[in-house]
Amino acid sequence: MDDSIKKAVEFIGLELKGNPQADKLKLINEASQKFDLNPLQAEFLTNKFLANL
Repeated sequence: MDDSIKKAVEFIGLELKGNPQADKLKLINEASQKFDLNPLQAEFLTNKFLANL
């Protein structure tokens, strides 16, 4: 796994740990911009964090 995607997963995980009710889609978009993710990486995050909805 690429370092930027690892950092994005960690970022979202920490944010959700501090606020489990946080808007996951907003966090995914923020992480995608912050860590300069490509569309495939952003889709991975979406699948990882929104699959259980």
